[in-house]
Amino acid sequence: MLMGFGMIFRVLGSSLNKFDLIRLCAVKFIAIMRGFIFKAKPIFLGKGTTIYFRSNIHIESGVSIGDYSILSGLGRDGLYIGKKTSIGAFCRIVVSTTLNNPGAYIKIGEKVGIGEYSSLGGSGGLSIGNNTIIAQYFSAHPENHNFDDLSKPIREQGTTRAAIAIGNDCWIGAKVTVLAGVTIGNGVVIGAGSVVTKSIPDNAIVVGNPARIVKYRGQ
Repeated sequence: MLMGFGMIFRVLGSSLNKFDLIRLCAVKFIAIMRGFIFKAKPIFLGKGTTIYFRSNIHIESGVSIGDYSILSGLGRDGLYIGKKTSIGAFCRIVVSTTLNNPGAYIKIGEKVGIGEYSSLGGSGGLSIGNNTIIAQYFSAHPENHNFDDLSKPIREQGTTRAAIAIGNDCWIGAKVTVLAGVTIGNGVVIGAGSVVTKSIPDNAIVVGNPARIVKYRGQ
């Protein structure tokens, strides 16, 4: 931890005054103290973060969770966050919201970056590979409401669940939505505002609503 603070001073010392640097280090120190609720290696836990079903949440060392986020491990296989992953402020990472029909899992790999105000559900299962970076307002929905029966309100017709799998080393732009049953390959780039309704092969670049392939990386 002290080594990390020393690095901050070396990198930013020429651009910030000492008061700002001390304040930044104090914020990080308080965050790491909060992280000890998981009784694990150092975790940076932001202020106002709410944790539900903590016993079903496993967080590896070096993870940073932004202020006022919500984490819930309610689900068959809970919530897992890999080493050195960063989750922005005001994110909602919730495996399931219902006690009578708990969801599956959320598994986030190592060195993943997730932007502020993102919403990740795990009712049908959600996995995100290592080194994937995701911008603000991302949402993943591995569940769809059924609506074929016109004699019943949609809210009473149940849901259909299907896992979402996102590969390694992807770059997902701001305000992207990924729907149930989609598999996103390794090295995929998704343009801001896209809605992903179908699976995407490795190294594809996709944009639009619905998202479509416009080229492949390296072409």
